[in-house]
Amino acid sequence: MRVNGLSKPLNALQVLTWVLFPYFIGGYTILSFIPQISVPSDLPSTGPGWDAQNYILGSLIYALSFLGIYSGGQACSIDPIDNHLQTHLRTNPNGRSKGGEGKTFCWVCQVHVSSKSKHCRFCEKCVHEFDHHCQWLNTCVGGKNYRHFFRCVCAVFAFTSLELVGFAVLLARFYLDGVHGGVRYRITSLYGGGQDSVVFAAFAISYAAVLLVTVGMIAQLFFFHVNLQRRGITTYDYV
Repeated sequence: MRVNGLSKPLNALQVLTWVLFPYFIGGYTILSFIPQISVPSDLPSTGPGWDAQNYILGSLIYALSFLGIYSGGQACSIDPIDNHLQTHLRTNPNGRSKGGEGKTFCWVCQVHVSSKSKHCRFCEKCVHEFDHHCQWLNTCVGGKNYRHFFRCVCAVFAFTSLELVGFAVLLARFYLDGVHGGVRYRITSLYGGGQDSVVFAAFAISYAAVLLVTVGMIAQLFFFHVNLQRRGITTYDYV
């Protein structure tokens, strides 16, 4: 029986999230945030006074990204087990459980559990107010950790969307300011290379493309769960 998402074996998608979070935070910092701070005021720039806005945008992105990490960690570390099963295992693991109103018998766990709970074959237990088994968190999402899961989805959707805004501004300034623009000067002084900074632009565009796909996937998940909440049903009910 798995306790939570940190129980072994770990899932490949779960490990991938541990790579993607630093990737998106580091990518934004190196390719978007740093190149747009302290741009010389005497050089051409389509975004005068952008420093303040860049700091505000960066602060929001970093705050939301860490909220996503914290919420995801909470959702992953909480044991979503059914309350009746949990009590049974603690107090009378070898005895029989009692039925009653609002309960149903799980033939796998051999225990009376809440009628809203469902048995997960991956976690090998009944989950309180079961919603779905999340491969990205390597645990079930249910009544005990759903709010953390949804908060994580909201935070990731928000900070990746804001990153897209930051990259859109960066690329606009990069091309509109011209060869001798402030942003290109800042990029060249930081990372070296030719004045055209073609390599940097290629990296930034490639990163933004990956980010765009990610935002699309997260947006689909976000609006799906918003719709579920509006209808008052779970993912399991929907499927």
